[in-house]
Amino acid sequence: MKKALFLIAVLLFGFGAFADTTYNNYQGLSPFWQPFGNPNTATYGEIFTAPSAPDTNLANFSFWFADPVLPGDILLGGYIATWTGTNAGTLLYSSAAYDYPNTGEGKITFDTGGLTLTPGQQYVMFLSVSQYYGLSAGNAQVDAGTPLNGLNGFAWYNNADNFDALFNSSWDNFGVSPDWAVELNFNPGVPEPGTLMLMGTGILGGLGLLRRKLL
Repeated sequence: MKKALFLIAVLLFGFGAFADTTYNNYQGLSPFWQPFGNPNTATYGEIFTAPSAPDTNLANFSFWFADPVLPGDILLGGYIATWTGTNAGTLLYSSAAYDYPNTGEGKITFDTGGLTLTPGQQYVMFLSVSQYYGLSAGNAQVDAGTPLNGLNGFAWYNNADNFDALFNSSWDNFGVSPDWAVELNFNPGVPEPGTLMLMGTGILGGLGLLRRKLL
């Protein structure tokens, strides 16, 4: 019986080894940074460090907005880039245009389709209106989040309609507190077919042994 219980624990550990990593520092409505949007600060971001392997695949990322400062939609894009220490480096993900209604507390999420990051490397997740500058009139506060391992501070740049400046000029400020309220969901991605086969064989073998032990 003890061997059977040990086998169950090993199987459960095997499944648990594939648990996802989530960064989420949202603490409810907490208006702080303001105002994001046209014609004010064009770019808001949060710097983060990619978690350890195997959770190197960023599946999706989210930002929390707070109260509107000026009414009206905010036309923006969501982005992921490497972080050089002073500015965005290589652009890794760019969303389609996103029309945020700016009606109060709200969360916006972007699905990356699977974005592989390097463990321990710094990146910046950011929203910007600079590619859509002048196409919307609203601006808003965003929520402050609690400190969290893996999140490395809020960043912003008054780059107006100059999107390229995000990658070749130092941002106005970065790594400052409090952090933006954000969420990032990481997973191991899709295992190699050979890995899936080995896992399946091992699990089936283990279940067969368990059945014999329990009979």
